[in-house]
Amino acid sequence: MVNAWLVGIRRGLFTADPSTAPSAVDVLVVGPVALFACFGVWAEQHYTAHSYPWAPGAYLLVAAAALPLLWRRRRPVLAAALCLAGVAGYKLAGYPGLAPAVLVFLACASLGLYCERHGLRYALLATAVVWALPTLPPNSLPWYALDVSMPALSYGAASVVAHSARRRRLEHDARLREEAAAAEERLGRRLAEERLRIARELHDVLAHTISVVAVQSNVALDALATAPPDTDDAREAMLLVRGAARQAMPELRAALDLLRGQAGAADGRPQPGLGQLDELASQFRDSGLAVTLRVPDAARELSPLVQLTAYRIAQEGLTNTLRHAHAREATVTVSREGGDTLVLLVADDGSGGEGAIGAGGSSGAGGTGGGFGLLGMKERAEALGGRVEAGPRPGGGWLVRAELPWEIS
Repeated sequence: MVNAWLVGIRRGLFTADPSTAPSAVDVLVVGPVALFACFGVWAEQHYTAHSYPWAPGAYLLVAAAALPLLWRRRRPVLAAALCLAGVAGYKLAGYPGLAPAVLVFLACASLGLYCERHGLRYALLATAVVWALPTLPPNSLPWYALDVSMPALSYGAASVVAHSARRRRLEHDARLREEAAAAEERLGRRLAEERLRIARELHDVLAHTISVVAVQSNVALDALATAPPDTDDAREAMLLVRGAARQAMPELRAALDLLRGQAGAADGRPQPGLGQLDELASQFRDSGLAVTLRVPDAARELSPLVQLTAYRIAQEGLTNTLRHAHAREATVTVSREGGDTLVLLVADDGSGGEGAIGAGGSSGAGGTGGGFGLLGMKERAEALGGRVEAGPRPGGGWLVRAELPWEIS
């Protein structure tokens, strides 16, 4: 707590403040200096042998010179000018001495610290004005007198020190910004290198494996071409294997290009969307799952990102149904609710229950869409500000419900 208080005090003393109202730090800084000036006025009036105007007026002029300094961090030039005007009024009114000039010390320091342009010049100009004021009548003094020159020189020294402190602070801030930019650049390079490493690993493992699957499926089909008719089921299964491998290759290359920072799919094909749900349903029908689609035409005009997310969720839901639910039928329904929400339902008549969620979701053994089962679906939806829920249906079977924004900004 003490450290935080000290940091706040330091920020109040050395940092410009763009707010409109003075802070407690401003009052704590200006108040004691003003009280010291009032004590000097009392001493000058008490010990002077010369006549002087209305005594309370001197304190009013001190207040008039001190009040603008409360805004010294917001308007340093204006605050210094008004302070000098109050000090000059005190002198020209005929009051003895020049005790309020102690406020100019704070004004000069504020010009050096907070003035964005020509702060040192303005501060030295204010110093020259304070130096010249005691030489004016009435009660004029020579400019070289110690009680005239020494305060003025101290004000000038304060201006130089304050200006140097501002310059060092600006240099320090610039150095911190450069270091932050360099650190961000290094982080970006490390992330890019990590993506390239992952892309190489995926290419070496997955691309090679899928290529082997495609080649071996062709070999198996060639061998089954002359096989007896009772091997038709095996031939159809191998055709599905070959088709899945051929479909996976361009999507894998597109994912690898994304990791490498290259835009677009490797073969130039667009990312799948709701328009490709018919093809997806056909693949699952060939695998023995009767899939029914209900997709309105308006949904096919949504943004590509929303369509891709809905497609991947539907793909993951159907894959889990085929692998874990032991279902015969599945229905994919896309609708619009509330005017701004896309609702995607993937329902089946299987008996996967909690086991389907465990296998496809928490363990990450899902299909090709997200690769992380239910977790992958949730992450895709949450990335767009949506959500995914999954659970058993009241009448039996399993239901995946996804809500996505109909439009994204």
